[in-house]
Amino acid sequence: MALHPRPLLANTEPDALQTGDRGLALLAALADHWDTVPHPPCGKTVRAVLTTPAKA
Repeated sequence: MALHPRPLLANTEPDALQTGDRGLALLAALADHWDTVPHPPCGKTVRAVLTTPAKA
């Protein structure tokens, strides 16, 4: 089951002290692939795959 972050509103100023709604957007921007797994009785575990550039 994959979840996708809600898009940020175009007219919303970013707030450095905001405590929510940015984590999944950052993860989606940085990760090659990500998904979530339910974690009963409530919550979820987020899994992500991040790759580094190959050395030349």
